[in-house]
Amino acid sequence: MHYFITCAAGLESVLKKEIELAGYKVMSNQPTLIRFQGDLSAIAKVNLRSRVWNKLFLELGQKKISDWDGLFDLVSTIDWEKYVQGNPINVTAASRKSQLTSTPTIQSIVKKSIVKKILHGDKWQLPEDHSKEAIEIFVFIDSDVCSILLNTTGESLHKRGYKKATGEAPINEALAAGLLLLSGRKFSEPLYDFFCGSGTIAIEAALIAKNIAPGSFRKFSFQQFDRYDQSLFSNELEAAKKKIFLEKQHTIIASDIDPEMIKIAQDNAKNAGVEKYIAFAVKDVKEYLVTSNELRGAIVSNPPYGLRLNNIIDLESLYRVIAELFEKNPQLHWWIITSYKPFADMKLSGNRKRSPLYNGGEECIFFKKSLL
Repeated sequence: MHYFITCAAGLESVLKKEIELAGYKVMSNQPTLIRFQGDLSAIAKVNLRSRVWNKLFLELGQKKISDWDGLFDLVSTIDWEKYVQGNPINVTAASRKSQLTSTPTIQSIVKKSIVKKILHGDKWQLPEDHSKEAIEIFVFIDSDVCSILLNTTGESLHKRGYKKATGEAPINEALAAGLLLLSGRKFSEPLYDFFCGSGTIAIEAALIAKNIAPGSFRKFSFQQFDRYDQSLFSNELEAAKKKIFLEKQHTIIASDIDPEMIKIAQDNAKNAGVEKYIAFAVKDVKEYLVTSNELRGAIVSNPPYGLRLNNIIDLESLYRVIAELFEKNPQLHWWIITSYKPFADMKLSGNRKRSPLYNGGEECIFFKKSLL
């Protein structure tokens, strides 16, 4: 069986590695999208254990097509009653370098073909039970090769289910996990986030350190497929629970200047079951400058950069404090994501690397400085 899996731009390398570590063969790799081969249990395994991907699609059919009849016929070869039991059907589409370019027309033809297949051509109006979750069909046409894809995830995987509240400019869970995995930090060293907001980076760090499957907190679209063997999910869930490392000790320190955000972060950590592994504190980043002890370990953080905060923060002063903190603590290695461009020009010792990433559609840079 073939699958397509999506991720945020910049996280493809992490995604590819995770798929291979899960035991699956990567077939192709392109920006934000990876195709791989796996068995039926991959639907449960990947959805449960994914940290940086967004949605997992099962490929139901693929063929090179050049006209609308070819698209209609390809869709009609699929046994849709395996997946649609009165559910509303949502069809999305993307086309590039192909003869069929009109996405509204693609969506319309695919929906008509599905309805005809289910109703055996008797009617053209499919009864839909809106109390059931919608089934998403994604049609991806690349260089005239058309793939009919079924969303097995439902809502994007970055919505873990443990965040009941966020701040004004939150980082999503998948990106937070991606930053941590890109950093390559050692679990044996302390981890700091001085701008923790709703706690996402700290919580994801705890989930990674404890090897807790991030999909444990939510439901997935495939769980409503009548003909999917649900024992595959129960087996994968049980296997994931056996891989948790609760006995190991880790130091994760998360602070924020806003007391309300710390309360939200603590509640989110509790929902994720990792509150006892994170030390939360109401603290201004400036307070770390006056501490007598040199900080050692790693910083992974998402400082404010003003794009969604109505410019109420003096960003220049804030980033000078950050730079001073890094210089004062040379045994810290740090990774921060920001779109505040002047930070790139601030004088800092050591070698800085930078990688382009997107946070909520905003173009950012992931700055990295290691001790090596």
